[in-house]
Amino acid sequence: MEKETEVTLRFPDNFEKLSPPILQLDEVEFYYSPDQPLFSGLNLSADLESRICIVSVAAARGRRRFLVLKEVCPDRNLKIGYFSQHHVDQLDLNVCSVELLLNKFPGRTEEEYRHQLGGYGITGELATRPVASLSGGQKSRVAFAQMTMPSPNFYILDEPTNHLDMETIEALAKALNKFKVVILVSHDERLIRSVCKELWVCEGGKVWRIDGGFDEYRDILHEQFKKEGYL
Repeated sequence: MEKETEVTLRFPDNFEKLSPPILQLDEVEFYYSPDQPLFSGLNLSADLESRICIVSVAAARGRRRFLVLKEVCPDRNLKIGYFSQHHVDQLDLNVCSVELLLNKFPGRTEEEYRHQLGGYGITGELATRPVASLSGGQKSRVAFAQMTMPSPNFYILDEPTNHLDMETIEALAKALNKFKVVILVSHDERLIRSVCKELWVCEGGKVWRIDGGFDEYRDILHEQFKKEGYL
């Protein structure tokens, strides 16, 4: 039986270096309507070593809105790479992966586009197939290649493990651990434990840091479920 090639994901390391703090929130409010604030009194920061997971005790809706907040309050030299959980909606399914990168980032050689895709396992004839014909996991890899083509220095990843198999999730965790600054929303406990150094909890219009990591967050959820009669 032929052994499958080990999955590797290579995030670019030729990004612009930043000086700390990379992100600083001081008494920040966020709302669509002034009479209905979503968040208030936010006092949080991210530095050069931050790998943060955003979690919620209640609905996940607040986490997505908080991700939007990250994009409007950056350091002026911050270049954000954003991976949406609806990444397939961002891809042109009617072209091949090489054409997709060419259309998004014109002016480079075909060899450069193929090299970028190859860093995410899209090699050979896979790179010339229509994106629509690729599997869900392969589309995710194309989305990673597209996201990282401009060499971001700060990643925001919203449910990046959707459609990924276990081997690719492990490869993603290794890639993120080599890259320092990450904000992650994920339901995948293995990825959170492997990558994130701290957790930020969104609840009741506030966001706070958990010092005890994932285990403390699990205890908070357990108490919440008991209060609501689920346990």
